Amino acid sequence: MKKIKKFSTIFFVAVLALSHTAFAYEFYHQPAPPPTLPLEAELALVVDAATGHILYNRGDPHARALPASMTKVMTALLLLESGADMDDIIFHSPEAVYTIPRNSSHIAMNAGESLTVSQALYAIMLPSANDVSNAIAEFVSGDMESFAVMMTQRAHELGAVNTNFTNAHGLPDDNHFTTLYDMHLIMAEAIKQPKFVQVINAPRYRIPPTDFQPEPRFIDNTNAMVRPNDPHFSLDTVGGKTGWTTPSGHTLVSYARRDGIGLITVVMAAERRDIIFNDTATLLNHGFEQFDPHQLFTASELSVGADLVQRSREGVIVIDYMPIVAERDALVYLPHNVSPDDVQVELALPNRLTAPVYAGQTVGRVTLTYNGRILDQIPLRTAQAGIGLPAEALESLAPAVNPLQDLATTLTEYYQENLVPEWLTLQNLVVGAATAVLGTTFLVLCVKFLRFGKSRRKRGMMAYSSKSFKTHISKNYKYR
Repeated sequence: MKKIKKFSTIFFVAVLALSHTAFAYEFYHQPAPPPTLPLEAELALVVDAATGHILYNRGDPHARALPASMTKVMTALLLLESGADMDDIIFHSPEAVYTIPRNSSHIAMNAGESLTVSQALYAIMLPSANDVSNAIAEFVSGDMESFAVMMTQRAHELGAVNTNFTNAHGLPDDNHFTTLYDMHLIMAEAIKQPKFVQVINAPRYRIPPTDFQPEPRFIDNTNAMVRPNDPHFSLDTVGGKTGWTTPSGHTLVSYARRDGIGLITVVMAAERRDIIFNDTATLLNHGFEQFDPHQLFTASELSVGADLVQRSREGVIVIDYMPIVAERDALVYLPHNVSPDDVQVELALPNRLTAPVYAGQTVGRVTLTYNGRILDQIPLRTAQAGIGLPAEALESLAPAVNPLQDLATTLTEYYQENLVPEWLTLQNLVVGAATAVLGTTFLVLCVKFLRFGKSRRKRGMMAYSSKSFKTHISKNYKYR
């Protein structure tokens, strides 16, 4: 009995110790909760521009909200994607000018006045000119309603499926809305345009005199974070687009870069103007701390090459092997919880190069992608020059080939490359032929068996019928 009690005590103590150890392990090894940033806006988001990874958000990133003049990011994107030249002329119709409330943002354009495409971009992205936005809509699609449809379609193509636009400027409308995440997608596409980045980075711009305005228009950027003399100036901020209406509150979408890291921030539904700049700075400071550098490979570790060929009378002849090197190391910055093993490395390089080639010639590239997004593209260059050989040297390298054999080989290769599908291999042909022979034999045997059985039954039925007939006659007509 004492032994049982002693054993029970030891067992109880052991279980208690193990449970305490397990609790301590869980307590000390559980992931730390995300930090709470001192933000004032109702909705805020910071995203890694390269991977699309959300680094922090306040509020539902997919909840509908009013964008106000952030809408003009899509307006500028469609203008840049229209293929228009920067010197093309945009005329301002009476509808474009006079449908804008006088108390909204504009640059006092007159009906019939014109701006170049480049000037129009500065007008909508810096002082947020609503009149110019309408003129851009008419310039791109013919009328403002069709342009709004184009805006929504382009947003959905980018994955911004919770967005709907009804105008080119962002003035309030019940059916005009977006989300934090959708706005980040639109901004991510816009910053791929060098002209867009140039425009949003400008603190100020001068529009020269026009036929209607004898004095130049000096327009300032409403984004205080790109104005060097403003207290909200941020050295990391490349640019962005502000917005404000009474229903939407203050909004701001921004793009910033530091040490090779690009961030996109979106702040919406802020009560005061200074909040969008303060919250954006807080988001950027937090976001830039969430990255680790990863060197996927060095330029010296990448060992690739291609055959150097030269065309002669005998055909294409391999004359050398050309070593190819990467232009630089593959260094990427990834958020803490993104594994470098998830980065895909794709090599685009031809199998052969035609002489002559010079040293340092770009002949391919290495593309680094994550989740379908391109993180970096590294050019591949020739490590040395490859000069063609004279005709005499080429003849010595050319193999002796039977013309008929060469023709047969050429026809066979052409047939295989152009007429034979990939599944048609020698093994598949043998298996297919054997299957066809066996199947045909089986069908022939089945047909013969059926025909033989049918003839036997027919003979048996005829004999039986004749005997029955004689019996029937003898029984029924014998005594008549």
